[in-house]
Amino acid sequence: MAELPEYLTDQTEDAIRQRMLDRLPADLDKSEGSLIWDALSPAAIELALAALWAQEVLRRSFATTTFGPYLDLRAMEHGTTRRPAVKAAGQVRFTGTPGTVIPAGTLVATPADAVTGTPSIEFATKAEAVLEESGTALVEIEAAEAGGSGNVPAGAISLMVTPVPGVTGVTNLTATFGGLDTEDDASLLARLLQRVRSPSSSGNKADYIRWASEVAGVGGVSVVPVKYGPGTVSVAIIGMDKKPAPPELVDAVQDYIAPPHRFAVEAESMTVGGFGTSIDDGAVKMIFDADGPGTIRHLLHPILPQLGIWRLKMIAKVNDNDGADNLLQIGVWNISEEGWAATTPTGSDPALVTLRGSGMQTDYAEHVVEFYWNGQDQIELRIDRLTTDTTTTVWVDRVDFVSAFSRDDGEGLAPIGARVYVEPAVAVFISVSVTLTYAAGVNQASVRAAVEQAIKDYIVSLAFAVNNDVIYTQVGSAILGVQGVVDYADLLVNGGTTNIVIGEQEVAVPGTVTVV
Repeated sequence: MAELPEYLTDQTEDAIRQRMLDRLPADLDKSEGSLIWDALSPAAIELALAALWAQEVLRRSFATTTFGPYLDLRAMEHGTTRRPAVKAAGQVRFTGTPGTVIPAGTLVATPADAVTGTPSIEFATKAEAVLEESGTALVEIEAAEAGGSGNVPAGAISLMVTPVPGVTGVTNLTATFGGLDTEDDASLLARLLQRVRSPSSSGNKADYIRWASEVAGVGGVSVVPVKYGPGTVSVAIIGMDKKPAPPELVDAVQDYIAPPHRFAVEAESMTVGGFGTSIDDGAVKMIFDADGPGTIRHLLHPILPQLGIWRLKMIAKVNDNDGADNLLQIGVWNISEEGWAATTPTGSDPALVTLRGSGMQTDYAEHVVEFYWNGQDQIELRIDRLTTDTTTTVWVDRVDFVSAFSRDDGEGLAPIGARVYVEPAVAVFISVSVTLTYAAGVNQASVRAAVEQAIKDYIVSLAFAVNNDVIYTQVGSAILGVQGVVDYADLLVNGGTTNIVIGEQEVAVPGTVTVV
């Protein structure tokens, strides 16, 4: 609110009391401390407080000046609600005696740190599990409490809160993810203003921005119509950290706006050939064979329900992940064109990924390859166990297929016929180097740290802004704005002295910042 009404701002205790005194006859004693002055003072105080209360009522009546539950009430008037906190999720690997049953709801945790005051974070298993013959089991977990504190790094979980006889250890091989705190006022206000200022119109750009922003974890949205041809809508998103959204967030937004096609093909139902391949407990086992590579083949064009960009997710594991040589090659071969399929309609990158043992896990995990199908060419999935790695054994369980474009049947929020493609924004890393002239007597290390943070804050502030280019002179302004800096020289942004142009669906991300 720019200004409060004059009739409220002028209502001080002295002003109110003086107006009351002025209404009394002039021959009365109205000096400070007189009977009349003392009698009117309590009323003046209460009336001044009432004016302050009225000011606060006005502040809480407008979206841009209110807060907390009052902002919730204003937002709900327009169908917008605060995004709740979300529990982090992930996986842990239990080790112990084969055959041990681990009940659903078993609690595991990170250790508390008395030095830093970091509390223990508890997680619960989501389903019952049994330790396999190897004495291990991979189990899905969920944080006991919602919030960002549930996002812990790999290896952080090591405690059994709920003792289970036969279990000797637990750890998380990968970081837990997806935990979010309750949406703050600034984010809720931004979504409310976007909805009010850009009203819905049956699937316009404002609708897609609003829909994507309603998913917990989305920190920004850019929509480009017909990016991949008629009827397509590209929705690029970033996370709350202002970086390209992780795969699980992309999937959540895609499912919310316009669900994709999803299906799976078991590996043992594919054509298995070459050398060193066999069927082992419902998976294709691939071992080293000096005579040649092992192969898995499957025609894709007969089973894909629509053209467009697809993501195949091969679910596989290895016996150990020490191997540093090329182990497995996954790709989509275009039989009609006699070459690897492309990853996008206009791209030239091949739909091909090569994995090393060190890049895989000893429990089943997914490995993603994107490819484009024009709806006509004959294409084939090709998985090859290479001969450069002579020791690692691979098991391929299945391949999941997810269409990057949505189904066009109207499921979800998007209009019928719209082919929606939710994708992460493209990161453009920004490196900066600069030499400072310091003010006399300052702690130069502290100034350098402050300058580095100021540069990073400026870059992050550009994420999906109206003008998101990195302006060379603005970087300089951010540096000079730090107390203790007199001047600077040799400022380079991505090795040059010009502005860095950031595309509509790109996001500038702080890279290496060197301050001397």
